[in-house]
This record gives sequence, structure tokens and C-alpha cells, in this order.
Amino acid sequence: MSLTNLLRRISPLIVLGAAMSSAHALPPQAVAPVTLPHGSRGVDGPFFPQNRVAAVLPSTGTTLQQQAQQRVEARLGANTVLSNGASVTKAQAQSSGLGYVSKHFDEIDSAHTGRVSMSDVRTYIQKQQQLQQQ
Repeated sequence: MSLTNLLRRISPLIVLGAAMSSAHALPPQAVAPVTLPHGSRGVDGPFFPQNRVAAVLPSTGTTLQQQAQQRVEARLGANTVLSNGASVTKAQAQSSGLGYVSKHFDEIDSAHTGRVSMSDVRTYIQKQQQLQQQ
């Protein structure tokens, strides 16, 4: 390798080193002191908002039961094998991904017909909620 080729390869590194060393040699810049507006308690912005949203209190009682029922309806009743009043066997519930229904199938099927519908699931959940309240 010739001397000119060596200088061509090393010269960018020399320039980069010189720029870095000169940046460290500069004195620190002075910054004006910060004065907060009257009554202000600190930084305001998207990460430190001064006006915080009130915390959502956990649901209890009837509200919690309604929310749970709505989640079950949305999860099990919408576009699944239990929609539109259909009923399923335990094997169909397992193969369709209805884990809760297949896990509690024998308790849900109180009439022992071998099939459960969405109304059977609703009834079972309501009974479970009543037992928990007692």
C-alpha cells in the first residue's frame, strides 16, 4: 500500500479526531436561570402534565357484574359458535377455543343435554356471581 493510499484512508479519522477534541476543549455555555410562572409547580408537557386525570375507581357490585356480563357477551357471543342462539357440545367448545365454556361445561349444562347455549352460559355466570356475593 502506498503512502497516498494510506493517507486517503486515515485522513477522515484524523479530521474526526480533531473535531471531537476541539468540541471537548470548548468552555461550558452559560445558561440563564429559570423562573417559573407565579403559582406553577414545575414542568408542564406531555410527559409531566400539571393537570392530571383523576384515577378511575375500580368497579364493584352491580357495575362490575354488568361489565363482566358485557365482556362475556362480546367474547363468546359475537361471531363465535354460540352466536345467534346456537348451542355447542363440549368437544365443539374445545375445538372452537371457548376455554371457559369447555372448562366449566358440566356445570353450565345443568339440564345434562350434552349441549350448551349462550343463555346457559349467562345463567351459569349469574349463579356464580350470586354465590360469590353470599
